[in-house]
Amino acid sequence: MKTQWPVEQVNEWYAKLPWLRGCNFIGSDCANRFDMWQSYRAEEKLATARRELALCEELGFNTVRLWIIFEAWLNEPEFFMNMLEEYITTCAEHHLYVMICLTHEEDLPRGSFQDFKPISIGEQKYALGYHQGRFPVEPEEEALPRWHYAQSPFLASKFWQMIEDIVTKYANDSRVLCWNIYNEPGAALGEACVPILEKLFDVVRSCDPSQPVTADIWRGVGEDDAPGTKEERIALDHSDVISFHCYSSFGKLCQEVDQLRVHHRPLFCTEWLHRINHNEIHNVYPLFYMTKVANYCWGFVVGKTQTNEPWEDFWKQYYDPNLHVDYDFTKWQHDLYRPNLRPYDPKETELIRKYNDIADKRFAQRQL
Repeated sequence: MKTQWPVEQVNEWYAKLPWLRGCNFIGSDCANRFDMWQSYRAEEKLATARRELALCEELGFNTVRLWIIFEAWLNEPEFFMNMLEEYITTCAEHHLYVMICLTHEEDLPRGSFQDFKPISIGEQKYALGYHQGRFPVEPEEEALPRWHYAQSPFLASKFWQMIEDIVTKYANDSRVLCWNIYNEPGAALGEACVPILEKLFDVVRSCDPSQPVTADIWRGVGEDDAPGTKEERIALDHSDVISFHCYSSFGKLCQEVDQLRVHHRPLFCTEWLHRINHNEIHNVYPLFYMTKVANYCWGFVVGKTQTNEPWEDFWKQYYDPNLHVDYDFTKWQHDLYRPNLRPYDPKETELIRKYNDIADKRFAQRQL
């Protein structure tokens, strides 16, 4: 079984690639990520995705990050695998490498293992005016413990089967850039995620993929240049490339990039862009170009998930109790394009094009 790539090997791999830039992709007509993968109205969703992925290419992006949704696979495993191939094929047609994110903690089940009911196939409801279209969680539901599918005695074997099926199928596929095995480990589970994270590294590498493997550092690093939690230390110590998230101000992002560069591995900022918090295109994008940090902004065309809206916690913690906090609620939080495919701010998209063009001349390496 493969282990962590040596520093020399991963940097040689990265040097052959262009400057990688793109987005976390979900079609604007999808109410949630389950909606993106289910059979219900799938052709409509794919038609929208094809238009918007073509726009990714026109803007000069060359990669997207796709999130795997276990409950969609659980409901329709064969159909899910066909949809995954459709998305990867469409991305390749538009010269977009795919980073595959295998699991996350954002929408984990609550309550008991026995009471679990997977999301139903069909029309997906969403709340207007709420980030990701999520309905507010009632206090009694909020109090219920969350758990991961890999922790369930009823679902764990199926979860690991899904991981093996996907990685085995695409282990030597040049259209797949990287395996982002775990988005934000510990976000909901804390250290309880550690056995899952460690097993993910083992299971994915046992499939002998030709692509690098990574898990996200997302809370940032401390003064000692190390993450503060056990799960993020494991992620850093086992990843081939270092993937991190930063929605903080420009100054904090500069500090984090500088701290993570001491590990001498390629850096992938797999989530960024938070205009409300002064994490903006006009300063962040040139920084990524200058440092050749691969990057994926959150969102692309605003739609049913409404990720242009602030996180709900921003309203509760920063706006309502204190009107003088340094956040700009007049701006979209995420996303680059309006529903009519016109830019949110043409100055932003022109800047993105400018640096993409410069990068294609400077980094004239292999394109998909």
